[in-house]
Amino acid sequence: MKRSDKDQYHPAIAAFVVCAVLGPHSAQAQTPSFTEAMMTAAERSHYERTSTFNEVIGVLDALDSETDLMHRETLLLTREGRDVPIVVLASPAVSSPAQAEASGKPVIYIQANIHGGEVEGKEASLIAMRDILFGDKQHLLDNQILIFVPIYNADGNDAMRENSRPNQELSPVMTGVRTAHGYDLNRDGMIVEADETKALFRNVIQRWNPDLLVDLHTTNGTWHGNSLTYAPSYATAGDASTSSYTSEVMLPALKQSVKEKFSLDIDWYGGYDYRSWPPTELRTYNHAPRYLTNYMGLRNRMAILSETFSHDRFYKRVHVANVFIEEILEYTHQHGRTIQQINHEADRRVATTAIGQQNGVQFSMVPREEPLDLLTYRYIPYHKPDGSTDFVRSAELVTIAGVLNYNRFESRQTALVPSAYMFSAAFTGLAEKLQEHGIWVETLEADAAFPGKQFMVREVGKRNTVQNGHTNSLLSGEFVDITKTFSRGDYVVSMDSPLANLIFYLLEPESDDGLAYWNLFDDFLDEALSLSESVEYPIFKVR
Repeated sequence: MKRSDKDQYHPAIAAFVVCAVLGPHSAQAQTPSFTEAMMTAAERSHYERTSTFNEVIGVLDALDSETDLMHRETLLLTREGRDVPIVVLASPAVSSPAQAEASGKPVIYIQANIHGGEVEGKEASLIAMRDILFGDKQHLLDNQILIFVPIYNADGNDAMRENSRPNQELSPVMTGVRTAHGYDLNRDGMIVEADETKALFRNVIQRWNPDLLVDLHTTNGTWHGNSLTYAPSYATAGDASTSSYTSEVMLPALKQSVKEKFSLDIDWYGGYDYRSWPPTELRTYNHAPRYLTNYMGLRNRMAILSETFSHDRFYKRVHVANVFIEEILEYTHQHGRTIQQINHEADRRVATTAIGQQNGVQFSMVPREEPLDLLTYRYIPYHKPDGSTDFVRSAELVTIAGVLNYNRFESRQTALVPSAYMFSAAFTGLAEKLQEHGIWVETLEADAAFPGKQFMVREVGKRNTVQNGHTNSLLSGEFVDITKTFSRGDYVVSMDSPLANLIFYLLEPESDDGLAYWNLFDDFLDEALSLSESVEYPIFKVR
């Protein structure tokens, strides 16, 4: 037990101490300690402000000094010099992925603050770690390994200014900014350009291989009536089993437990147009795997998006985020083996059956079979002097039955999954980009000819919006059947891999979130199309 003789129990924290009948499961449980330094800046300020990076580190240091069950690693050193922590909690303690794998326990990863102004998950995850180490949640380490990154966008968090989140109505007054140096980190899952994304993939996703990712956010303003809304990793080109279990089994169970235990309403994420009152449909966000929760589905893993209600006061947002984290971990405590089994079965299925199948490359949002009873604030229509109709939001909560719940996606265009993709040795940047995703890239040992499909690009269309500095591309053309010769040293990406669906979505020319969409081939294609009406897409599909 790491403890300083100077530590004193402070009466101000008495209300936070949970008295429990101590069980035999660890020495830690027999002598719990709790110090004022373990309290978050939000708690100590009566929820008038949120934690700086250094204050987060201070809480982690205080927790670490009193336990042997915490292991810390570095996610990355940010551009501004902040050493972003990864916190691993386990009993007995683990300090490496090899130890985690040997334990057989599921690994659950919880990250907060990817958008620097959305601060509730940061505070709530610190409280959850304290509850797990010193409160009434110590049993959550009995059979699972928990990984936390409580302050993912550290530079954005500390770029605090007044009213950077106007939907949070100055609660707290000072919060960080959404981006990291102008870059939205939750749009980077496919092109992987930000330092934070590269570090996440290298040091958490590939290194610790979590079974479930929980991403903690706060909404941007829809006046629904829930304390928190959620979404699974949306099923697109990925194996549907992981998303289906999350959406049809786990999330409904969490909704019920949160309501029964805490009288809090949580439900599907989405927005509606109040100007068409009453609303007839709720629509979620984009399906694209550039969003990290959706990305996990392409890796045959589960993910949950959590969005606290921005118009609630700060203390309530922190409370419901903490409730949701701890109820998720209660669920994985009971069902972690099932989650592992579903994920591993998806790995095997994708590695052995994806080749030769049609898979989706573009998708449309569609309603789920069951409509939604939408809890929301009522809007009241009124007539303006010019004769037009507008709406004012009332303070009344109402439930609107039969609302179409657009929280599902279906493919509107498909492509054949090849046995392998091949491309010239000149495209070293492409090989490196795939390797950043943990995809195995091989090289040919001798010249050889391969039958397959070649996409002929006729046009590089451009979207009319910019995201993360990209004006995204949409390729037009058609596939032709040819035999193509490749040379020694050219690259081969085999599809007999658990990551086959990710490889497919990244490399297909008409993918709506692939590497072509993110402009990786624009220079090559634009130059070639200036000389010819059509040009070979630089990646070949082996039949």
